[in-house]
Amino acid sequence: MRNSANPSMPDTNIHSGMKSVKESAGHAQEAAAVLEARDLCAGYGKKKILDHISFRLAAGEIMAVIGPNGAGKSTLLRTAAGFLSPISGSLYLQGSDISSMKPDQIARVLSVVTTERPDPEWMTVYEMTATGRYPYTGRMGILSPQDRQIVEEAMELLSVSALADTYFSSLSDGQKQRVMLARSIAQQPDLILMDEPTSFLDIRYRLEFAEMARMLAREKDIALLISIHEIDLAEQVADRILCLKNGRIQAAGRPKAILTDSCLEELFDISPGTYHNRYIRKT
Repeated sequence: MRNSANPSMPDTNIHSGMKSVKESAGHAQEAAAVLEARDLCAGYGKKKILDHISFRLAAGEIMAVIGPNGAGKSTLLRTAAGFLSPISGSLYLQGSDISSMKPDQIARVLSVVTTERPDPEWMTVYEMTATGRYPYTGRMGILSPQDRQIVEEAMELLSVSALADTYFSSLSDGQKQRVMLARSIAQQPDLILMDEPTSFLDIRYRLEFAEMARMLAREKDIALLISIHEIDLAEQVADRILCLKNGRIQAAGRPKAILTDSCLEELFDISPGTYHNRYIRKT
């Protein structure tokens, strides 16, 4: 169950000139981790992007990953999804080393939502949502009555049932986002990975996204790992913040402890001043 006092990642206090912080995986009794990285190094071929990353994410918890471009946010999500193999260190999904898991096993634990949208010309909203059942139906994709019920429940949860017969390609970006989340729910994951899910959404749909993310964590006890650029949205939706810079964890903890002027100025190489006065209050 969701625990707002989950100690799996203690807050990091930011002192003068924010120091690099690496989380360790076990100093007190901790909730079981849906996702856990231990001294993880990852990248592309021999090029290392992530450098000795360690963190834990529990069920029902939302972790936002922030940092400048090139910090390693997408690499982290791609490695967590099994698209990239760790160079060294370990990554665990529900206690199993991801390196030893088959793709269909990974697909039953996690789902992925990216900024890239499939654009099938003749696929309806129902059919798109139903693709979330592929890890269970096999290559033929034949839905059982139970599969159909799961698809319908996912669509109802994300309020897209009325669009069931509408072509996915005709939807707005916000509606497509809801359908992609419904597909993820139909997959029945323990973990959803989201890579910049609000990049193409206007403010209305960004607010709706925040509500949907919190709903999935609280009502479905799903863990969410979200790479995001919008600091204000990260502050609203996340239980914990993970700051990446140059492939390393710069800081980690709860939003109030992490999203301070000094932390953000150091993380994004902003000239000294007051981040919130310059970029939040005046806009």
